[in-house]
Amino acid sequence: MIYDVTNPFAVNFESYTNNRDLTADLETSATGDLGPEGLKFIPAHISPNGEPLLIVANEVSGTTSIFQIVDVK
Repeated sequence: MIYDVTNPFAVNFESYTNNRDLTADLETSATGDLGPEGLKFIPAHISPNGEPLLIVANEVSGTTSIFQIVDVK
């Protein structure tokens, strides 16, 4: 779930992202990411594509996901 916490006294729900396939066999990589454990924010000024990124390490699936953060306001 993605929340805008710019103002901690007026938090807004923004979006929900889930790349899991609940119909796939849990023993295969087709299920997508399982068990997010580590998060690393990369600010735009040091990002390789010039945009802010969120890197997620998933313990159970052994995968890493990279999400580009887009300000739509």
